[in-house]
Amino acid sequence: MCIAMLAIYLLYGTTALFIYSYISTILTKRRHAAAAKQLGCEPTPVENWPDPFALVNLFRTIMALRQDRIMDYMRNTFSDTSANRKVSTYETKILGDMAIYTCDPKNIQAILATQFNDFELGQVRRGSFAPLLGHGIFSADGKQWERARTILRPQFTRDQVGDLNMEERHVQSLLHAISVKSGAQSDIVDLQPLFFRLSMDSASEFLFGQTTNTQLSALSEEALLQNAEDTEFVKAFEACNRRIMMAMLLNEQYALFLTKGFKDKCRLCHRYIDKFVRKALNRKDDIGPKDEPERYVFAEKLAKETIDAAEIRNQLLSILVAGRDTTASLMSFLFIMLSQHPEIFYKLRKLIIEEFGTFSDPKNISFVSLKGCTYLQWCLSETLRLHPPLPWNSRRSTRDTSLPRGGGKDGMSPVFVPKGTETVYIVWLMQREPEIWGEDAEEYKPERWQNHKFGGFEYLPFNGGPRICLGQQNALTRAGYLAVRLLQRFDKIEAVSSEIPKYDVGITTKPKDGVRVRLHSSAD
Repeated sequence: MCIAMLAIYLLYGTTALFIYSYISTILTKRRHAAAAKQLGCEPTPVENWPDPFALVNLFRTIMALRQDRIMDYMRNTFSDTSANRKVSTYETKILGDMAIYTCDPKNIQAILATQFNDFELGQVRRGSFAPLLGHGIFSADGKQWERARTILRPQFTRDQVGDLNMEERHVQSLLHAISVKSGAQSDIVDLQPLFFRLSMDSASEFLFGQTTNTQLSALSEEALLQNAEDTEFVKAFEACNRRIMMAMLLNEQYALFLTKGFKDKCRLCHRYIDKFVRKALNRKDDIGPKDEPERYVFAEKLAKETIDAAEIRNQLLSILVAGRDTTASLMSFLFIMLSQHPEIFYKLRKLIIEEFGTFSDPKNISFVSLKGCTYLQWCLSETLRLHPPLPWNSRRSTRDTSLPRGGGKDGMSPVFVPKGTETVYIVWLMQREPEIWGEDAEEYKPERWQNHKFGGFEYLPFNGGPRICLGQQNALTRAGYLAVRLLQRFDKIEAVSSEIPKYDVGITTKPKDGVRVRLHSSAD
């Protein structure tokens, strides 16, 4: 009898839940329809998904990531949705939740700038990043974000960005790892790990006042043992970055990827950073006489803005994520492009020698002169156009709102965006759009920047609007400096492969197969 009654109660409960869910769905659709009509919105194309929760699409996305074809998969999804007209915005589902994907610059401008208050990072982004970055600038919204930006902005002045003496030491360490005599050609060298080690060492010294010594550790077992703690941190840091990206793919179910092992690695990273935070806090009131000019240390400057140790750590890790990976990614793709386009390499090198001298007798390498080297800047910009370090990003709507374009038969009507909708914008596709960049949009042509007129938000390697990257000039300056020194040192670069690079996607991207080249050392 008890079992029978339990079964009846269970049936009633299930039926009631189904009815509630059904009625709730109907009412929500009606409310959305009314709000969409009020905003003048028209239906947008919808991606086909074969199951109610779009699990098949999620599986396809994960497989595309694992097979290093995620960008082509995204391009094909837009193409498959363009059955009746060209589509730059469409609706889909992520584990049953509605999402909107767009590569339309007008819509991206709305998300990042003109309708800034209608969108935020959202709980998925905050929750995925929080175990590693806490409430750092890349995982904060609202007042927390405003405070973080206020604290960090003064640390990216021209004086700090333009200090290149430290960078030269790390460049020399990189060159030491490339075994080639003057006037000779190297064996095959993979430049990518060298760029990432240099970037980590440079960023850590800038931020903490002490380098992680990853370049030194790679040269010998003895050095590796001496720097074991640094090496352990770098490995944990890289593993956390990859896991965060995978967690975000699960949308509202992101916590499934935030395993105990992941959180243990986050705590290891925190312990490593905390020792520099303690040192910075202990030094913040040090006003005694100094025999030498004070060296700039990011952590120590932050300690003068706040005494909250966790806040300092969160901001340091956030800047490390951006500063280390962005510069290394840019340099990796730049040297793939230069190796596959020797005519561009020779033209750039000729201009560098004229402007900055030879490797053994360099001159006039500064923030101002690097920025004024037009062709170098064109090469960096063209590399970032084709291979942005952050190929896509997302925001979540804070209220019922709309995007300017993508709806209706011609795609020119507004698109309705219900509150809580994940809105993903694909910079990689936008920056390869022939209607914006011409029919040669897929080609690497630095000269296109001579006459290209910006229309607003069609070029966003460093994001845009109020959340534009604070470290943009820092990344470009250090990448430009490294490019100058390497092209002074080597007068020829030969690509091992002419294939289009595949993408290894984490929080940022890098070439999946590295940067394998042969280098000829200049006799100068």
